[in-house]
Formats: sequence, structure tokens, C-alpha cells
Amino acid sequence: MLLRVLPVLLMVTVAAADATSRVDVTGDYSSNWDDVKLVQDGNEVHGTYVCCGGGTIEGHIYEGHVIRYHWRNGGGADGEGVWEIMSTDRLEGTWGSGQSDDDGGRWDLVRKSSLAN
Repeated sequence: MLLRVLPVLLMVTVAAADATSRVDVTGDYSSNWDDVKLVQDGNEVHGTYVCCGGGTIEGHIYEGHVIRYHWRNGGGADGEGVWEIMSTDRLEGTWGSGQSDDDGGRWDLVRKSSLAN
């Protein structure tokens, strides 16, 4: 029985890894809070933003379409946020202060290269 289950588990694991690897959010974005630059390494995402003195973003992609992130600005303020990957060129979500991921409001991003088209 175990020998029949192992190939199925392996196929499911490979399929899940493949689905996640197809997501690529690396790029330069315009947003309702100024410019954002993201770099993806596997399921990890890090980046910078310009708004409000600038800061950093550290996040993780879940289920291939949700980015949960932590932001920190140069003044020491920080918080949480979440973006849904709507397409290869658009992330929609929210940001918050402290432990909240939405009390700051919307933070929607559009890849700059798609704006030129």
C-alpha cells in the first residue's frame, strides 16, 4: 500500500512546487503609495518602497497567489500587509500598522512595464 501512495505524494509535491514557481513578482511597480521595487527568490519576496521616506518589504508567497509581508520605514515604524497576485502585472491588497494588516488602507501595485502598453 505504501508503495502505491508514495508516487502520488511525490506527484502532488512536484505539482505544488511547480505551481508556485510560475509566479514571478520581480519588478518595478507604481502604486497608490508611490513606487515599489520587488525581488522574488523562490517563495520569498523582498523589496523597497519610496513613500513616506522609504522603507523595506520582506514577504512570503502562500498558495501561489497571496503575499504576506512585513514593511519597515527608515524611521522605525513597521507593520504587516497582504497582497493578492491578480495577474502578472497587478497586486492588490492592504497594509497596516503594528500587527494589523489592513488598518492603513489599500496598497495596490501595477507593474510599470504594463503601464507603457
